[in-house]
Amino acid sequence: MDPHFDGVLFKTYADELHRRLRFPFPPFHVLDVRPRDDYERGHVPGAASIAPERLAASLPEELSGRVELIVVGSGPDDPAVRAASLALMRHGAHRIVEFTGGMFEWELAGFPTEGDETQAAA
Repeated sequence: MDPHFDGVLFKTYADELHRRLRFPFPPFHVLDVRPRDDYERGHVPGAASIAPERLAASLPEELSGRVELIVVGSGPDDPAVRAASLALMRHGAHRIVEFTGGMFEWELAGFPTEGDETQAAA
């Protein structure tokens, strides 16, 4: 990865995140910063649920290295995404990508989700 872009917040969209899930290079992790109930109803496949206020305590050691972290929220301009991104930077993350459309855009595009199917149907 290019060290000139360390500490810069990037943005991505549903189509690009979907492509990255199929071709995971460079390495990345998807962090879902929505409330746990929302996460359990449906999330981007493989995403980890991390509450923004507990980010420092929840951040695994390997995520603070040179791995891209894609931060997912509820929808466009979800303030939790920016709060989490800034917290990640403070805790040593180098490559942070904000998924600007959030789960709203993901579901609108018709991409698959993981989660509790019984809750999603309710």
